[in-house]
Amino acid sequence: MGVTQRLAEWVRAATFEDLPAEVVEQSKSMMLNAAAVALAGAAQPESRAVTQFLQEMRGNGKCTIIGMGLRTSPVFAALANGMMVRLLDFDDELPQSGLHPSSAVFPVVMALGEMSGYSGKEVLTAFALGCEAAAKLSAAGGQVSGGLQSWPADGVAGTLGAAAAAARLLKLDQAQTEQALGLAAGQAGGITASQATPGEAFQCGRAAMQGLIAAMLAQQGMGGARNAIEAPGGLLHNYGQWDLYRTEPQQAALLASLGSPWDVVQPGITLKVYPCHSAAHTSIEAVRQLMQQYRLLPAQVEAVRVSVAPAALQALPLARPSTGWEARSSLAYMVAAALLQGQPLLESFTDAAVQDPRVSAMVQRVTVAPEETPTASMPLPCSVAATVTGGRVIHHRAEFARGQPELPLEPPELDAKFLYCTRYILPPDHIEGAIGQFRDLENVADITGLASILGG
Repeated sequence: MGVTQRLAEWVRAATFEDLPAEVVEQSKSMMLNAAAVALAGAAQPESRAVTQFLQEMRGNGKCTIIGMGLRTSPVFAALANGMMVRLLDFDDELPQSGLHPSSAVFPVVMALGEMSGYSGKEVLTAFALGCEAAAKLSAAGGQVSGGLQSWPADGVAGTLGAAAAAARLLKLDQAQTEQALGLAAGQAGGITASQATPGEAFQCGRAAMQGLIAAMLAQQGMGGARNAIEAPGGLLHNYGQWDLYRTEPQQAALLASLGSPWDVVQPGITLKVYPCHSAAHTSIEAVRQLMQQYRLLPAQVEAVRVSVAPAALQALPLARPSTGWEARSSLAYMVAAALLQGQPLLESFTDAAVQDPRVSAMVQRVTVAPEETPTASMPLPCSVAATVTGGRVIHHRAEFARGQPELPLEPPELDAKFLYCTRYILPPDHIEGAIGQFRDLENVADITGLASILGG
C-alpha cells in the first residue's frame, strides 16, 4: 500500500472528534489569521489586477472574493483568495519547511463551504486535515535553513493539501480521493526565485486553485495516477528527498507521522506579528527590545550593527532598497523601520515609505553582518549593537520573536492583528462578528454568513 493510498484513507477516515483540542484551537487561529491578512491584501494593486482578470473571464458563482464585495466560481475564488492570503508575507508558516499552509487550504475550504453551506465543524476538519497532509509532504522535501527555502513547498505540498481538504469536503470515495491527489500532484510546482515578488503569492493562489480543480474533476470521473506521490517519476521523486523515501518502510514511516504529532502543534506554527519575511523577525524583535529597554528615540541612534545567522542575510541580502517590493528583500530596511516606527508596518512596504528621506537616512546607519552561529533549536539568533548619542554602545540579543512557536500569540493579540488588518475594510460590527464566528467555528451551523462578511 503506497503513500497516495494511505494518505487518501487517512483523509477520508479522520473525524472532528479525532482532532486534539490543541489542533482545533490552532486551526481556528490559523483561519482567523488567514482571513485577516487576506483582507489586508485585498487593498493591494496586485489583488485588484487578479480580480479584474477573473471578472473578465466571466467566472460565475456564489463564492466570495475576500475584501472585494464580489462572488465568482469556487476555483476562481480559491485563486484570488490564496494569492491575497500570501501577498503581504503576513500569513502563517511552518518554520522547518517554509510551508505557508493556510494560503492553499483556507481558500479551498471557505469556497466549498460557502458553495454548499457546510457547517463550521466540517470546514474546520477539512482545514486541519489538509494542513497536516501538506505539512507532512513538505517535510519530505527537506528543511529550511534560516528562512532560506530550497524548494517550492507552497506550490508542491500546498497543492496536495488543498486537494486533500477539497476531497474531504466533497466526500470523495477512496478511488476518487487517490485520483484527486494524483491529478493535483501532476499540477504541483513552482520556483523559489519568486520570493519577495507578487509571483510568490500567485503560486500559492494557483496551488489552492489546482488542488480544488483536481478534487472536483475526480468527483466527475477524471482519472489520475493513484500512486502519484510515491511512484518513480512522481511527487517525491521530482520534488522530495527521493533517497530517503523510495522504499516501502520509509514511505510507511512518513504516513505513520500523520497526526502523530500534528505539525501545527509540534513543532508548531508561526503566526506572524510582522508583515515580512520570517528571517527578519528576530532582528526586529532585538531592535524593539533594545529601544524599549533603553527608552531610546530614533534621533539618538547614530549607528546600528546587526549580527545574524548567515542564512538570514542570504534570504534578505539587499542593502539599500528603492521600491516597496525590494524592501521585502532587505534586512537593513526592516531594521531601520523598526528603529523609526517600533516595527515594520503594512504601510512600510510601499515605494513612498522606502523613499522617505528619514527612512533612507536610517537605513544608511544600519550594518548587517553574518556573524551569529545558529543551532538546530535556535536557527535565527540576532545580536544588536547600537551606538547612541555621546558615543555609548548598547547591546541586546534575541533568540526568538513573538508569534513563533517558542513565543506563541495569545488570543487577544491575534484579535488585535485582525483589527489592524481589517480596520479600513470591515465595519466594527463585522470585525467583531468575524472574530466571534472563527473563535466558535465548530458550532457555526453554516459558514455562508461568515464568508459573506469577509467580502467586505
